[in-house]
Amino acid sequence: MNLPLYPNEYFGRPFGMVVGTLTGVAFGFVLERAGFGRAPNLAAQFYGTDMRVFKVMFTGIATAAAGLGLLGGFGLVDLGQLTVPETFLWPQLVGGLLLGAGFIVAGYCPGTACVATASGHVDGLVTYVGVGLGTLVFGALYPQLQAFYTGSNLGVVRLDLLLGVPFGVVAAGVVVMAVACFFGAEALERIFTRRNAEVQPSLVRPFRNRAMAVMLALAVVAVVPAFATRSASAIAVKRSTAIDATTLARQLAQEPSRLQVVDMRAPEACHQRRVPTATCRKDEKGDWAARLLPTRALVLYGDADLPQVPAELAHFPGDVLMLRGGFPAFQRAILDPPTAPTETTLANLAAYRAQSALHTHFTGQQAAPVVQRAPSTSAAPAAPAAKKGGGC
Repeated sequence: MNLPLYPNEYFGRPFGMVVGTLTGVAFGFVLERAGFGRAPNLAAQFYGTDMRVFKVMFTGIATAAAGLGLLGGFGLVDLGQLTVPETFLWPQLVGGLLLGAGFIVAGYCPGTACVATASGHVDGLVTYVGVGLGTLVFGALYPQLQAFYTGSNLGVVRLDLLLGVPFGVVAAGVVVMAVACFFGAEALERIFTRRNAEVQPSLVRPFRNRAMAVMLALAVVAVVPAFATRSASAIAVKRSTAIDATTLARQLAQEPSRLQVVDMRAPEACHQRRVPTATCRKDEKGDWAARLLPTRALVLYGDADLPQVPAELAHFPGDVLMLRGGFPAFQRAILDPPTAPTETTLANLAAYRAQSALHTHFTGQQAAPVVQRAPSTSAAPAAPAAKKGGGC
């Protein structure tokens, strides 16, 4: 079973909505049990006297990162199918400052305001109403703010791709940073509670130590798949399967998230024109094969048929497909305008329409319509008259 479940169609939208609702209820319950339904507990975060918000949230982040690194490293989850919001640098910096200011003034963020409202706290309800009014005001002013709101778009930024390292390494770094920050947060609590003559939050050290030990163990295991080595005797020649241009185009049009396409040609040729969604192999730095997703089929192509799978992919656990005929075959079959059939039979028309649809999907250009000849209305030639016997 490959994760995530919903993109891999293990269940449909109705069941997904039920799972999402139950997950939201469970998340709210955890927030309430952590004390996030009371404004004083949340506001204490900004005074350094109670760092529970930081601890709970960072614990969730570190655990999720370690779990994803572990599952992704062993090919059980497709990290490429996880939704990662795009990075809009300046709008998100300004939005973060506004959210932080509102958090300090109200004592709640939108999520905790919902928890407080469900717990019967009036200040949570007031904050929740304020969030709704602010959303309406932003919607009304969006035409004037759109240029700034969509500016400085950096696309989807992921640390593992930015640094060129496996995701498990980044996850381990997050866990180590979290553990160090937890001790730092406890030190801040001791300093500020003593300065303000307040009682330091209670701490169950055995539980804290066990939780940190589990996170560190997950981080170590998450790094193992990234650096696991195999002996030379265990190296087997990676086998591949051929795929034709039309089949590849259909799969890219219908389920692009199930494929990862790599252009093995020279950088100049790849940058000039390539198969849609393909990445240029020559642009990749470091151990590019280690960053491939094992849950997606890998499609390779060159200027012609590739003789064999590259040696660096000998350990790739997923399927490897070779584009038959290379990029020229894909260009002739999909990117170049299709040629209308001379014989307008049903089979020829169906094939031409399918090819035209793929051509339009990938190029945005309409193929030439088929000119069908109207059936002839002239009378058929008369059959020769039968000879009559003359008799004698």
